Amino acid sequence: MTTAEIVSILPLLAAVAYTFLLIAPSLRRSRQESALKWFLAFLGASIIWEFLLFFVPYSNLPHNLPSKALLVGTTFLGMTTAVYVKWPRQKPWLLLSGTAILATVLVDIFIPEQPLRLLTDSTWATITVSSLISFLTWIALSLFILLRTWRDYRHTDFPWHANRLLFWTLTLLVVFSGEALMFARLTGLTVAGQIVRWIGVLGLAYAVSSYRIFDVRTRARRSIAYFIIVLISALPLTGLILLVQSLTQNQFRTTLIVTALTAVFSFIVYQPLRNFVERVTYRYLFGEGFDPNQIVRDYSQAISRTLDVQQLSQLILGILSDKFETNRGALMLVTPQNGEAEIEPVPGIGTIPRHTVRLPVDHLFLDIMTQQHQPLLQYELDFNPAYGQMGDTAVSWLKEMAMEAYVPVGSASGLDGIIAIGPKRSGVPYQPGELDLMQVLADQTVIALQNARLYSELEGQNEKINTLNVDLVRQNERLEIMDQVKSDFITIASHELRTPLTQVKGYADILAAMNDTHSLTQEQTKEIVGHINRATMRLESLISAMLDASQIDVDGMQLTFMETKMETIVRLALEPLNTALRDRRITLTTSGLADLPPIQADFKRLVQAFTNLLGNAVKYTPDHGSIQVEGSIIPSQNGDNNFIEVVVADTGIGIDARYHELIFEKFFRIGDPQLHSTGSTKFKGAGPGLGLPIVKGVVEAHDGRIWVESDGEDETRLPGSRFHVTLPIYPPGSKLQAAKSSKSSDRPAWLIG
Repeated sequence: MTTAEIVSILPLLAAVAYTFLLIAPSLRRSRQESALKWFLAFLGASIIWEFLLFFVPYSNLPHNLPSKALLVGTTFLGMTTAVYVKWPRQKPWLLLSGTAILATVLVDIFIPEQPLRLLTDSTWATITVSSLISFLTWIALSLFILLRTWRDYRHTDFPWHANRLLFWTLTLLVVFSGEALMFARLTGLTVAGQIVRWIGVLGLAYAVSSYRIFDVRTRARRSIAYFIIVLISALPLTGLILLVQSLTQNQFRTTLIVTALTAVFSFIVYQPLRNFVERVTYRYLFGEGFDPNQIVRDYSQAISRTLDVQQLSQLILGILSDKFETNRGALMLVTPQNGEAEIEPVPGIGTIPRHTVRLPVDHLFLDIMTQQHQPLLQYELDFNPAYGQMGDTAVSWLKEMAMEAYVPVGSASGLDGIIAIGPKRSGVPYQPGELDLMQVLADQTVIALQNARLYSELEGQNEKINTLNVDLVRQNERLEIMDQVKSDFITIASHELRTPLTQVKGYADILAAMNDTHSLTQEQTKEIVGHINRATMRLESLISAMLDASQIDVDGMQLTFMETKMETIVRLALEPLNTALRDRRITLTTSGLADLPPIQADFKRLVQAFTNLLGNAVKYTPDHGSIQVEGSIIPSQNGDNNFIEVVVADTGIGIDARYHELIFEKFFRIGDPQLHSTGSTKFKGAGPGLGLPIVKGVVEAHDGRIWVESDGEDETRLPGSRFHVTLPIYPPGSKLQAAKSSKSSDRPAWLIG
């Protein structure tokens, strides 16, 4: 059989080879279903293309028909690549390639088969215009697939993921190179092109059928290293053989002796020379090696002296970073809690997300860590079909962690932690020996991690005990203060009650005495009765305040909600204080109150609360001071019920930080009760200690909050105080009251009860 006959039947042989691939059981068992579907379509197009290459020269079919089959196959190969590489947008490729194929078909139909000679003195360089268009279209589509895959490879951070894309890119290059050789129409290049293309397609089939691809770069480096070692090691022996031939000049006996000596010398020198060349070559191509035994010894000694979890994480990842050249890593603590496992990352090196994740104790990820007890690569989690049921929570968390390998730290009793290590800076995947060393180091970490966690728990318990002790001291101080408040209350209450009673009794005695002597005039009677009325009003006010305070204790404060303007409330609350503000030259300004929306509130109670709050500001602000009332809107987090805030700020003496909460307790007042001075508006005039507790009770009854800010108490520096009051626009009680009112309005007017 001549060469021409062999070349003519070569497409049939190639079609048979592709058919074997199409029906290969290993390919059918692939779990990459989407990529497999398109790859089988590509194999089918390749078979049709090979048959057309065989039959078209012997038939009346259009001579460009094989190129159209090739373009269809390139389209299917592009879709296989899109699915395999996981292009974010895949359908545009079908649109692009389909449009290109349609354009070549239209060129074949409307443009005559005009020959175009590319080289003047070459017969094989003659091509038709339509064939040239098909060839250029194939080049464009092939380059697009190659460059897009190469770009994805360059932008991939994980080495094993990048290795997968690198292998796919190289096999694509082999396939397209084989097709390019076949376009040359030369016998030798055509045969070589068929072989090269089939090898490339075989590589693609391997990638589609197996999720795990061998390490391309490491395999290439080892091949290069082997070639260099063999070549350099053989050079001395080759030189000796050439030297023997030149010296003996065909003298048989001398040649035999010298050859024997050369052989002996070669056997003595070859192995040491090969070992030396191997060490130098591997050091240059793979870097410095390491002694696993020495690493384990140093590692065990280092971690045995560490009892802090954070320091242990930094130490572990620091050692791993030195050996494996990584810049990310964390020690993850695994804590079982109520049927779940809480995984808390403790950063070792690099920027690591600190938030914890909770997974069921029987979650697939934890089962793999516990049962297999070997490092797990992120590549396995992403591409191994056995790990396809990880769940969205674990997948998103692992993606956020961005680690290359997870090494379990635990014993037969369970999983204590996980060492998560990022990719190497060099981009080289972790080798099996390196992963085995990681697991050995992780096994050495179990006791140290358990000790560190116990130590951390003890420290946590000590901190809790110290906190409890501090709280206990504060509570004792608070109880002592409140106990003193109870004692002071008797003094203050007796003073507050005795003062108006004394006035009433005194004026009543005067009135009786003057009446006995018949010396009373109408004006005197009016004046004495006025004094008695003021004393009784003061007494009534004091008793009302006590009753209001008692209602706060038993949650008995009844509120009547209505639409209320905050500006009106503040204006009415200021009316009893205007005289004192004018007499003591205190400046009061308001801002933002008019811009506040109406709120649902108990009008009377809020006026009472702000009268007490503003009165408190007046009493503890010296003459010629200032008081500022500011209003603002606070949006709620869920947007369904906004709040308003009213801030009462003064330039008074301020409040000690120790009393920021106590001033809202009943009967508490700052200062010596022996120096008690009754007065509602004079500077430092004291009352029974019920004003601010009533303010707090009213505000909280409206589902609001009140608190104070002050830099301390100082009558010289006058740091002032800022009382913050927040109120919801629609308190929960107003909605309930509105619902009850709505029910009542639905009843007939004639129905009583």
